[in-house]
Amino acid sequence: MSSAGNKFITNAEAVPVIESDAFVNNQQNRFAIGVFSAEDIMSNRKDPIVEAYLKLRANVYIDQTGMLPASARRSDGLEIDSDDERSTHFVVMENRIGKSAIFACMRLIEKTDEYSSNLPVEDYFREEFVDNPVSIDSIETSRFIVRHDDAAARQEAKVRLVTTGLIYAMNHNLDPIYAVVEPEFERDLRAMRLPVERLAEPKLVSEYNDDNVAIVIGNRLRALQLRKKSAEPVVLPLGRLDFWGDTELSDDTEAVYGS
Repeated sequence: MSSAGNKFITNAEAVPVIESDAFVNNQQNRFAIGVFSAEDIMSNRKDPIVEAYLKLRANVYIDQTGMLPASARRSDGLEIDSDDERSTHFVVMENRIGKSAIFACMRLIEKTDEYSSNLPVEDYFREEFVDNPVSIDSIETSRFIVRHDDAAARQEAKVRLVTTGLIYAMNHNLDPIYAVVEPEFERDLRAMRLPVERLAEPKLVSEYNDDNVAIVIGNRLRALQLRKKSAEPVVLPLGRLDFWGDTELSDDTEAVYGS
């Protein structure tokens, strides 16, 4: 989760825009969020939304921020790692009238009896967990990306991703939620009035090529409070989309994502 990197790569270049009928029955809505399973990501099915999500990850983490090396991009242009098979994935898109711009995403990595290996935070901040190892049924938010030139759209996407993820975690009895983030994103979470506890001060995380902090988000009841503030439902079955916002396509929007 970095703001550093190649400033010459714009959001328009980083954000995949795909031919899509995702909004065909919801053309009045500007945004949608979808929840995808590990099987959706790891299977050989060619879902254009899933592929665009994995291309967004590559474009941002490899090209725009330099947080991952070029070797992390597969020959098909996608970025996938070993944690994807134990994650639930969240994708936000914008209505482009016959097309969709995949501009925001997040995954929740689950530590379960089946997938009991360390969460990334345990490896990056190993010294913090010597006496208090992460328990089974804990999760970690990862690959959190929001790329949009409109500040209001960025904030909408951040809140929707966090809210939907918290409700998902609560419904599946996954708690607490860990994260390795920039201090700026830690401030964003606190601004949402989430109970964020910093586990470690900023340090260089070589795998992300940036200074990050380790945090934990507790108190799942806070998710219910966020849900009450949300104008739309956020409990989504896997593979379904939730739509919100009025379509506001303008010349500025065309400039951001192209036609």
